[in-house]
Amino acid sequence: MPAPKFTLPEFTGSLADLGTIIPFILIAVSVTGMKLGPILLAFGLFYVVSGLIYRLPVAVEPLKAVGAIAVSSSLTQGEIVGAGIFVGLFFLLLGVTGLIDKIAKVFPISLIRGVQLGLALVLLVKGGQFILGDPYLGLLAVGLFVFARFVNQRHSDLNFPGALLVFIIGIAYGFYVFGVPPVQLSIPLDIFVPTAGDLVSGAYKAGIAQLPLTLTNAVLATSLLASDLFKEKVSNRKLSTTIGGACVVAPLLGGFPMCHGAGGMAAHYQFGARTGGADIMIGVLFIALSFVATSPMLALIPAGILGTLLFFAGVEMLRNAVRTDRMLVTAAAGVVMLLVDPTVGLAAGIVMYGLSKLFRPDGWESPWLKQKR
Repeated sequence: MPAPKFTLPEFTGSLADLGTIIPFILIAVSVTGMKLGPILLAFGLFYVVSGLIYRLPVAVEPLKAVGAIAVSSSLTQGEIVGAGIFVGLFFLLLGVTGLIDKIAKVFPISLIRGVQLGLALVLLVKGGQFILGDPYLGLLAVGLFVFARFVNQRHSDLNFPGALLVFIIGIAYGFYVFGVPPVQLSIPLDIFVPTAGDLVSGAYKAGIAQLPLTLTNAVLATSLLASDLFKEKVSNRKLSTTIGGACVVAPLLGGFPMCHGAGGMAAHYQFGARTGGADIMIGVLFIALSFVATSPMLALIPAGILGTLLFFAGVEMLRNAVRTDRMLVTAAAGVVMLLVDPTVGLAAGIVMYGLSKLFRPDGWESPWLKQKR
């Protein structure tokens, strides 16, 4: 594994997954009344731990299904804590016992690629919506990022920090529109002890729905993508264990339950991160902000900037998702995941996989996979 680097490209890449993290932090603060400081502290600590353990830019993300259900079903903080503990104990069990490795051996790569494809499509669509909702700043950000990529491809030694420039412009615009947000020095801890009802309700309403997405995207797809991008082995067992620990501990301290994510890793890579130094830097930044954080700070980053980060993370994910051994399986899972939800998309992929094994046992490789070989 590479040694952590603390360079400008690493810092630029460390900011790339904010387009995923910030909307879910907004959900937690605005819908459930959770405090911003403890949420940022939990993200920061998990990022630092991930950077030290994996020495790669392994992303830290909120549990997306839990966040989505929090909006649609108005979950309480107790139910979110219950869902997190349920998911955490499940993945701790898989990681500690090694059951996750047995699951990985029988889980088809085409289904993992299908989850990657679905996430790529979601990132592209959501990113496009954010950009169109803030067209002037969004298109400016897209143009700056494309220009930076063009310059860096022509001059590989330059490392023009386009993403960082885009982010700085966005923050400056936020200050211009909203002014300087208030700060409040405090200890970012909000100890929360759930009731038995919280645990049962949270597991039933959101925890069960989260399991297939975390299994595929946060564990199996992240491990596969690490091999794709960095030629390094990140074990499913280790990913499952760190996710489990974070989901159990963070909600009890007032944080939002978290996992890793293939989309976030793609975003970090796309914007320049190559080592665990990126994780450590964004983690330290989150920890520092957690001591002075107030809710108005979340409004500083414009939608057009978040949309650009999401969109190009989707592009990077898409490039790897199409490298599949059964294109119809991957396409079915990915498209249904976009149109319905991850669980139904995974079910559609399983059905298509069964049919493809029945009628075409040898599979149907995508041309991108053949070219890679």
